[in-house]
Amino acid sequence: MHFKKAGKQSRLKFIMRYTKIISGLFYRTRCLLFLSVLAGCSSSKKVNSDFLYFQKSMDSLETVQRIPVIIKMNDLLTIQIASRSMNQEQVAVFNLPANTINGVSRSFQVDNDGYIDLPLLGSIRAAGLTREQLQAGLKEKLSSYIKDPAVTVRFADFKINVLGEVRVPGPHSFDKDRVTIIDAISAAGDLTDFGKRNNVVVIREESLTRKYYNIDLRSGALFQSPVYLLEPNDIVYVNATERKLRMVNSNPDGQKGWQLFFGITSVATTIATLLITIANNNK
Repeated sequence: MHFKKAGKQSRLKFIMRYTKIISGLFYRTRCLLFLSVLAGCSSSKKVNSDFLYFQKSMDSLETVQRIPVIIKMNDLLTIQIASRSMNQEQVAVFNLPANTINGVSRSFQVDNDGYIDLPLLGSIRAAGLTREQLQAGLKEKLSSYIKDPAVTVRFADFKINVLGEVRVPGPHSFDKDRVTIIDAISAAGDLTDFGKRNNVVVIREESLTRKYYNIDLRSGALFQSPVYLLEPNDIVYVNATERKLRMVNSNPDGQKGWQLFFGITSVATTIATLLITIANNNK
């Protein structure tokens, strides 16, 4: 009887010793997790500064100057010609038939030399002009054929390509001529959590040269940027944060290793709790 009691006590001591070891390991793991949470809290200010728009220079904004959009080669234009007189038959030859699909006038495409071809008027220089300048030039030429002509020029396809870390990447079309970088980002569903707010690139073709502009969405200075007002066929690219790049370049085997470690820790914790309960019940 004495030997049985001694054996039972030794087993209990063995169980208690190893449950303490496992409990200690679990305690250290919890401490590490707690410290990581504290580190995350301390960096919350930095997270906010990385995510919030329009944080800087908002108190010193000047009036935003509207820079007219310049017509470029391969742009599509709709041109509507009318007369302010009662006789509208004189303008029929200048207006292309309506598009049977959507009911709007068909487009004139600016060719590679920068010209459009109009009935009777022939080739008209369009590239390098604003809409207002082209309207004025057409009105002057049409005055020989039409009494008191009225001309309206619009972009038929104001398209912006938004790529990178946005929720809806791809081409986005607008039915207006004044499109801002904010309009383009809104149409793309805003940036993802991995979008780098301080590193948005606008790519634009100017005089057969491709130019790159960097924008910081966190700063109010973007309203003074030369690309705040976009032009047709601009490309807006949102770069990814370092966190996203680390995720893309991470080793899948390493991630599985950490998952296995935390799984084993969870099982060991459960076993330790069970052994402690058994030991206490046998005292």
